[in-house]
Amino acid sequence: MTATSAGRKAALGMRCHSGWAAVILVAGTRERVEILDRRGVQLCDPAIEDSKQPFHAAEALPFARAEAFIRRCRDATEALANRALEDLLVIAEANGRKLAGCGILSASGRKLPPLRDILASHALIHAAEGEFYRDAMATACERAKLPVVRIREREAFRQASDQIGLPESHLKQRLAALGKALGPPWTADQKLATLGGWIALG
Repeated sequence: MTATSAGRKAALGMRCHSGWAAVILVAGTRERVEILDRRGVQLCDPAIEDSKQPFHAAEALPFARAEAFIRRCRDATEALANRALEDLLVIAEANGRKLAGCGILSASGRKLPPLRDILASHALIHAAEGEFYRDAMATACERAKLPVVRIREREAFRQASDQIGLPESHLKQRLAALGKALGPPWTADQKLATLGGWIALG
């Protein structure tokens, strides 16, 4: 089986928050997808105090300690991301599918400055918190040689429509039907993560 075998591909979609991510594993074709797995993945180590929002915690620290704290949190988060991805690879294999890619939802997609500049700006601290978890999941995928596509949330439906070749109205109807079949939770997290996986599948 190859990653291009029609209908035998699978892909991941992720929407990250502070300390966790909503993850959807989709399979099928560009025209029609099914959901193989839906879960929330913990991405911060509860043994590290204040690791859920590491940049906020680092703001009040001397810079050398802030660097060390961010590094410690990043190592722990990347380990959790790697473990989560390994579990999802097993689930895909158990369903006879090969992962073809991962779609990660992002906010602005804006490049962040060095840490010292981030910690000097509350707005940048908020932006860095989001990128911290998205980067951890992207790094885990890249280590597994899984292609990653970054998708701006506000452009997700337009991008999906352009790439998949289906109107936005059809995509929304299909997402609603998937949610009805699965039951809750089916919030914006799951819908956008599914859309991210759908884009990656295409």
